[in-house]
Amino acid sequence: MTCLPLILSLKLLLLANEVSSAIHSAAVKTPATLHYECTQYLQPDDNGNCTPYCIALAARFWDDDRDRPSRTISRFYLPDSNDCNYWNRTEKCLQETLGNLPSWKSCQRATCALMCHDDQYGELITEQPSFIPFTELQHRRIVRQCVDILQIAPAARQAILEQGLLAVPEGRCLLRCVMLREDLYNDREGPRLSWLWIQTEGFEDRFYDTAQKCYPMLKLETSEPCLLAARFAAECLPSRIPIVDTVYRALCILGNKQPSCEDPCDD
Repeated sequence: MTCLPLILSLKLLLLANEVSSAIHSAAVKTPATLHYECTQYLQPDDNGNCTPYCIALAARFWDDDRDRPSRTISRFYLPDSNDCNYWNRTEKCLQETLGNLPSWKSCQRATCALMCHDDQYGELITEQPSFIPFTELQHRRIVRQCVDILQIAPAARQAILEQGLLAVPEGRCLLRCVMLREDLYNDREGPRLSWLWIQTEGFEDRFYDTAQKCYPMLKLETSEPCLLAARFAAECLPSRIPIVDTVYRALCILGNKQPSCEDPCDD
């Protein structure tokens, strides 16, 4: 006996396509949205001095531990197709402006960084939504959700921690669930490479080339959804892109272990 009345089931099916862009946990925002949010957060007497800093933090291309914005800031700009020197000009501008500002002047540094991109990199894409990468805390929350959704028992979780995510069926399905929840992957279309690059700041040329060639080859070898998704995460992404490590580390913390747990697969 089904738990949902037939009429409700039909309504949910009819609505599925309408809400497809809002499912899972991923967020997309435009520069205009980010600007509006930041003007709400900041005090009126700020005079906009820290608005660029707030935007950079909210869009997650800025970290005070770095000396410049991450390369993923480029997703908000469209260079002129005839301009071959925009990258070098932007880098020179960043060196000249940020080099003269102490690290504690975060608002000024972020303002200068955005001005360099506005002036040298290309046209700001104001209305096109862009993916906002997940934080470490968000990863942990999603791993916890997937553990609950999949009802992974404590014994299976311990097996994953001892043997590695790919060695245990529940671990492979956990990897798939996390990528689905973060909208970085789906069974029909495969990996969402542009979002994966933003999430992990992969090496641009090698990242796309490797993943695009690797995934179709894996599909020829296996059609089992969890195994295919897990093998993609482990085999198709450059070593700098730690999807497997991120999920494993979150599971370690969830299991009250130290964040420094190491995946046995890496031994």
